[in-house]
Amino acid sequence: MFGLVNFPDTLLLLRAKDLGLGFAGVALVYVLYNLTYALLSYPAGVVSDRLNRRVVFAVGLVVFAVAYLGFGLTATSGWLWLLLPTYGAYTALTDGVSRAWVADLVPAEARGTALGIHAAVSGLGLLVAGVWAGLAWHGTGHVPFVVSGIVLAVLAVLAVVLLAGARWFDAPAPARGKDAGPA
Repeated sequence: MFGLVNFPDTLLLLRAKDLGLGFAGVALVYVLYNLTYALLSYPAGVVSDRLNRRVVFAVGLVVFAVAYLGFGLTATSGWLWLLLPTYGAYTALTDGVSRAWVADLVPAEARGTALGIHAAVSGLGLLVAGVWAGLAWHGTGHVPFVVSGIVLAVLAVLAVVLLAGARWFDAPAPARGKDAGPA
């Protein structure tokens, strides 16, 4: 479901251009996004090893909702210098964590298949999201970002509420399989 509201990064860059950034500005905010993503990925992975991965992922969805709502609601390019790093934080909190979560859920002998299915479903969702966002773009592109931000905010709140009873500080159990140690 999440994949249907998560657009290709190209649309973020198009929104930055529509908000008035020139080529150099768009390139710099994208570098800032990637730098933030790179710097926060390792700490996010460490946190997901210590806390419940579902919780880390849910926090990432909240950050995503904030970033996308910001992309949709801002009318000036100055906000992009905050919004792109925020989007980088979302990516750091969900990208590797989602793969680790998938790996936790399946036996060792099915991990490659499960991760392949995860990538295929994510890619298909990204394709569908890009198509509907492109069709709904209408000038400056704020509508798809507001719609996605609201949908994700609702989903993130539901996820956090549903996780309220989860044991937040329990590290995920390792997947059981032939390469896993004794139970």
